Amino acid sequence: MIQIDHVTFSYGAETEHTGGVRDIELQITRGEFAVLCGERGCGKTTITRLINGLIPHYSEGKMSGCVWVNGDEVSKQPLYDTAKIVGSVFQHPRSQFFNVDPTSESTFVCEHLGQPAETIRTRLERTVCDFRLEKLMDRNIFHLSGGEKQKVACAGVSIIAPEVLVLDETTSNQEAESHSDRR
Repeated sequence: MIQIDHVTFSYGAETEHTGGVRDIELQITRGEFAVLCGERGCGKTTITRLINGLIPHYSEGKMSGCVWVNGDEVSKQPLYDTAKIVGSVFQHPRSQFFNVDPTSESTFVCEHLGQPAETIRTRLERTVCDFRLEKLMDRNIFHLSGGEKQKVACAGVSIIAPEVLVLDETTSNQEAESHSDRR
C-alpha cells in the first residue's frame, strides 16, 4: 500500500544532511496502522507530505528515492490523483478549510468530486454521527476551539473514506475534555 524506498528530502537550499529526512525506508501494508513519533523537527511531517504527494509536488527542496501508494509512484502522478486515495489532516486544521461552517466544510470534498446530493447527505449524516459533531454543525468554524476544528477537519477527510489516512499530530489541539456541547 505505502512504500518509501531510500528517500532523502531536504527543504530549500539546505543540504541533504540538514532538515527533512535522510535515507528513509518504510513499508505499510493494507490494514496496518503506523505511528511516527519523535522529537520536534525529526521529519514526521516530512514523511506525511511524502505520502500525500505535497512533496515533491508542492514543497520545494531536493529529493531522491521513491514513494509509492497503491503501486503508483507519487512523484509521477498528478497530486489530485494521489488526493483521491490519500486523505490528509494537517496539524493546524485552519490551513485546510475552504468554508466557514462545518456542514459545508465536511461535504466540500464530496461536492468537489461531483458526488450525487443523496450520497453526500447520507455520508454527512454518518460522518456527523461517527464524529459526534451534531452540536458543531450550525456554528462558525472561526468560533470553534482548536480541538473542535480538528474534529471537523477529520470529518471532512474521512467522509469520502479514502484508502489511506495521513494524520499529522491530530491530537495536538484536543482538549482534555470535549467542549463540543457548548454554544
